[in-house]
Amino acid sequence: MNILKSTITKLGNKIELIGTPSDNNILIIGVFHGDEPQGKYLIEEYLNRENPNTPTSNSPLSLPLSHKGRGLQSKNLLKFAKELRTNATDAEQRLWNVVRGNKLNGLHFKRQQPIGKYIVDFVCFAKKIIIELDGGGHNEDSQINKDNERTKYLNSQGFKVIRVWNNEVLTNLEGTIEFILSSLAPCGRGIGRGGNSLLFIPCLNPDGMSVNTRVNANNVDLNRNFPTKNWGKNEGDNATCDDETTAYFGGKSPASEIETKFVIDIIEKYQPKLILTLHAPYKVVNYDGPAKKIAEKISQIINYPTEGSIGYPTPGSFGTYCGVERNIPTITLELDEEIQVQELVEPVFKIFDLLSITD
Repeated sequence: MNILKSTITKLGNKIELIGTPSDNNILIIGVFHGDEPQGKYLIEEYLNRENPNTPTSNSPLSLPLSHKGRGLQSKNLLKFAKELRTNATDAEQRLWNVVRGNKLNGLHFKRQQPIGKYIVDFVCFAKKIIIELDGGGHNEDSQINKDNERTKYLNSQGFKVIRVWNNEVLTNLEGTIEFILSSLAPCGRGIGRGGNSLLFIPCLNPDGMSVNTRVNANNVDLNRNFPTKNWGKNEGDNATCDDETTAYFGGKSPASEIETKFVIDIIEKYQPKLILTLHAPYKVVNYDGPAKKIAEKISQIINYPTEGSIGYPTPGSFGTYCGVERNIPTITLELDEEIQVQELVEPVFKIFDLLSITD
């Protein structure tokens, strides 16, 4: 993981650009608004998945339970693993028929193998890749927490974990294999299968996030501070960008803020061919510029509708600056804030992996 660029905010917090650039960069930004912290968590979790040795704020894990969270003594692991191979589920058997015999990109996978006190579904030891199949019960909060602990432990052992749903294997095997292949790319630190590098700003507004407020330390809404043709124009209740007392104040001048300048410099230097920003809470895939096609693909993953307009005026917005005025495909992914952020890990990681191979 490379820190490509950093800056210090008014309150002394650090903003970082992380990744390894190429000729085909995808820029992903979290936390434009300090009261929408989901993006930071999701990006940092993704980077940890791609770079398991990267230090995180997570506390040391408790001793893991066994297969998908069910406890076993280590002396019984080999016996139970053999039983699991003998009594494979329909989904496990169907996927095994695809990956066995080095059929998946020439990688040698084994099935139902003990690692620590877990038994993993499929593992390639040479490349340290694990594929896990999950049933419907893995949508429950208690199981999500156990799965996250399981994944963190496996990451700590140097493995990359790819999770897929049983029903996807049974009903859309071709799509599942495509997703697995896309996930094999070292997205966090280099080139994806389609030649894309993912560059991340985990938190653009750490000052606002530190006090759980939309605006930065200067009371500026960063998503109204970009130097667009309509900057500073009042066009509705959500667009009172010349009023310092509102949460939509666009700043005293276009691009007046450290955070805004940081992003503009990155766009000019790394010329991203697509940009994704993570927001909340509207549960919609909004797009600006020539981004409808990729927005529809993202919509299929996360089951949010696509919108060419957020529904209210946004003078000085990032989407207008990049998508409308510079013709850069720009996606604003408005996440659901009413669910646990851990429940967003699976679909958002799939979206990141998709972007790594997007033409």
